[in-house]
Amino acid sequence: MKKAVSFYEELKDRLDYTLSSWLRLDPREFEVPTRITLGASAFLFDNLFAKENAGADITAAVFGDLGSLLQTKALSEEATALRVNMSSDLFADGKSPVRDYLRFVKESEPDVEAWEKDHYGKLVIVTCENLANAISERKKDQESLRLAELLFLNLTEAFALCYKELLGPRFRSIKSAPYFESVTDAMEGIRGEIRD
Repeated sequence: MKKAVSFYEELKDRLDYTLSSWLRLDPREFEVPTRITLGASAFLFDNLFAKENAGADITAAVFGDLGSLLQTKALSEEATALRVNMSSDLFADGKSPVRDYLRFVKESEPDVEAWEKDHYGKLVIVTCENLANAISERKKDQESLRLAELLFLNLTEAFALCYKELLGPRFRSIKSAPYFESVTDAMEGIRGEIRD
């Protein structure tokens, strides 16, 4: 299995777990937009990092989930939109659940801002933002900061696992490593509270 397909499957599992177990939402309600965003993110993962020319494999994986509901043009358009957002000063202005959450959390966790320092971090944030927007559009009663926080924490951890598998020891030297480490620490704290 190509690394980008494994990446897609890992993110899909983590997203569905976050929606069902943490947010008490049915992942099937959001299947089309979320699978398209995750497929587009996997394409960029391959294009920027893994470099295995996995586009057809990713399309096949998303088609396996969505069947006739997938318009293949949607994957390329979403990948382009994610890539453009990675290149722009996305979070300087505007509002969204993820932008609002990042502004809130950076006051107490300054290492989180390291996501801006490279494409590894930027891909996580633009993916989280598109997912949060798609979910909040369909579930307007969902508390937006909580949605953003849970997607941000769980998906950052999933991205970090995939990057560590891809990069090995080099992961510690990427510019956004402090961001990933701060989120891993936060997740350990949350799990500890749940166990207690």
